Amino acid sequence: MKQVLGIILLFCSVLVSNAQTALTTTTFNKLPQTAVQYNLAFSDEAVENGLANRLGAYGKPKKIKEYLVYRNVNIPEISSTPVTLYFNVERKSKRDNNNSVLTLMLSNEFDKFYSKEADSTLFNNALQYMNGFEAPVAAASLELNIQAQDENAQKSDKKLKKLRDEAISLEKDKVRLEEKIAQRKKDIEKEVIELAKQKELLDGLIKQRKIKL
Repeated sequence: MKQVLGIILLFCSVLVSNAQTALTTTTFNKLPQTAVQYNLAFSDEAVENGLANRLGAYGKPKKIKEYLVYRNVNIPEISSTPVTLYFNVERKSKRDNNNSVLTLMLSNEFDKFYSKEADSTLFNNALQYMNGFEAPVAAASLELNIQAQDENAQKSDKKLKKLRDEAISLEKDKVRLEEKIAQRKKDIEKEVIELAKQKELLDGLIKQRKIKL
């Protein structure tokens, strides 16, 4: 009777908790397992970073298949005894980078997964714990946005410097070109005078030929 009551209380807690957090059934090693899912309106990278920040005190997780595993950690909000947390982060869809699904499975130290039927209190606690991920994920998302914007600003700054350098170089080229044009005009004036002299000499020689004839 207590077990049935526990399950009823668990599902009632799901209804009153964040609508984005819910119990589900997932598959691990070809077996169905109870899991807690949290839909977050952030990128999968932001969710992973938020997860790492929140659980940083427990060290780096071990990667098992598509799960980030924190083994035998003490989280009073979930359980009075050590539990192993299996987290999976993925985009809600391949084309949607602004919505992600965070999935959590729970096991004991011997990798025996807990079920909602046998451990309703544990999953009720896990649901509440998962609701606490929004703030660290939002903070991680902000940091990613700041980093992305900083990179954009740096790219814009580099482009501006390049354009300014090109403008200075073109201005120098313009000055050199104007100097060359001015020099060419002087050369042309000299050559006009020189050509007139050469033609005058030519005319003089031609006249001498006519005289001799």
